Amino acid sequence: MTTTKKARSHLGIGLYSLAEVRRLTGVNVSTVRRWVSGDGLIPRYLEESEKTLTFVELMEVFFIKMFRDKGVSLQTIRKASEVAAKKFRTDYPFSFKRFDTDGKTIFATLSKEGRDDEELVEDLRRGQYVFDTIMRPFFHKLDYRGTMEVVRYWPQTKAGRVVLDPQRQFGKPIDASTGIPTRVLYDAFTAGGGQDRVSVAEWFGVPVAAVEAAVEFERSLAA
Repeated sequence: MTTTKKARSHLGIGLYSLAEVRRLTGVNVSTVRRWVSGDGLIPRYLEESEKTLTFVELMEVFFIKMFRDKGVSLQTIRKASEVAAKKFRTDYPFSFKRFDTDGKTIFATLSKEGRDDEELVEDLRRGQYVFDTIMRPFFHKLDYRGTMEVVRYWPQTKAGRVVLDPQRQFGKPIDASTGIPTRVLYDAFTAGGGQDRVSVAEWFGVPVAAVEAAVEFERSLAA
């Protein structure tokens, strides 16, 4: 996906309402809106009036959430984002493949630059800690286009069945093998007070494992 607004195509970019972003990431709508509008941490690919985020923007929300959950300030996140964006030449630096290898270096470099500000240095060290302990496992759930941006997200790890792929079903969570949305399988499973996994699998012509993975994934979002 291009990092400029000159291309407005809705094809292959993934489309998520703010409510869907909240459901998938756990970040409340007002905070998401602030990150993409008020604070401007995440540049908008589509027009503001569309109130819809793309797949790469969704991934940026995930990354910023990981930093914020561990107390890294928005100021520090913004500075790291600006440096990484310039270094990688992209509007979405956290979702860029090179952040996987260069992210910690970016925080380390900023720490040296801010050595006269103890609070800032500590904040940047916290960012390095988040990168090492929390983001590392998250990177293993991502597929990239060569050395470029993330193109798929496997929330249950790549060995699982559930994937978010902007090229399929507008990026909604689906069973990777069949393309059926996990929400569809889950709703069928819970309909009428609960259905048998085998029956649901037969209705949709999918393996029982697909129903089980969908149920596990949807329940994890609810939790």
